Amino acid sequence: MFGSKRRPLWDDLPPTLRTGVEELVGSPVTRSDNCSGGFSPGFASRLGLRDGRRVFVKAVDGTRWPVEAGHYRAEAVVTGHLPADVPAARLLSSSEITGWTVLAFECVDGAEPARPWTDGDLRRTVRAVARLAGAVTPSPVPLGTDHPRLGGWAELDRDRLSAVSPWSAANLTRLTELEARGLRAAQGDSLVHFDLYPHNILLTEDRVVFVDWPHARLGAPVVDLVTVLGSAAADGLDPEPYLSSVASTMPVEPGDVDAVLAAYTGFLVAGGMTLMPPGLEPIALEKRRLGVGALRWLRQRLG
Repeated sequence: MFGSKRRPLWDDLPPTLRTGVEELVGSPVTRSDNCSGGFSPGFASRLGLRDGRRVFVKAVDGTRWPVEAGHYRAEAVVTGHLPADVPAARLLSSSEITGWTVLAFECVDGAEPARPWTDGDLRRTVRAVARLAGAVTPSPVPLGTDHPRLGGWAELDRDRLSAVSPWSAANLTRLTELEARGLRAAQGDSLVHFDLYPHNILLTEDRVVFVDWPHARLGAPVVDLVTVLGSAAADGLDPEPYLSSVASTMPVEPGDVDAVLAAYTGFLVAGGMTLMPPGLEPIALEKRRLGVGALRWLRQRLG
């Protein structure tokens, strides 16, 4: 079974699917450079085509991974409506082929940020998040207002939580109240990516490109900023200087940062304690790692 660190290669795909992909992109595939980042069990590769073009194709078996296939379909809807000034890979086409959901994008010649984050990569990305907020407010895409990737403290059991984070268990009431405020502060009319982790960011020589948009919702841009800086906190960086660096271009109330950060850590901590289906266990492990870093940042801000 393919997990997040064992994506299927081009030659692993069923012959009928490979033929369908070549028909979708309009040329036979002559080269496949697999992308190992991310946590989807699907195929993801930069494909070289006989006609000289390069495209990025992702595909997932909907019969084995129906939830993930639903994410791919949602991403096709969002990316298919993004304006040209949004720094995202352009969707070329999508299709359902022999039970697989397939998306083809323009190929972005970029790389994920260095891990752990470096000062230069993080500054570039934070500035790009601030610019993105201006480009997608109000949202150019009709989206839902629910925020399934925020919140979690209210559903956690104190006794079980104490084994994971004694401080969180001791402060669960405070975190739950702050999370409720964060869920309100996260509301807005901007297009919010809601999944801006390093594996969904590509850096080129002159651009910062945001990819993988299935979780996009209407909301407040502070959510994306907190997500990026939370991953930096998990890598051991202090997010505060980077937050201050965009204060003039992306003004955010400090109380809103605290509240949204509380809702974000609740999502991560709860997700890290969730039993995952076989093949997706690394998602829970990564949520635990991110949750530890984001919680450390939140404790710093709360004093």
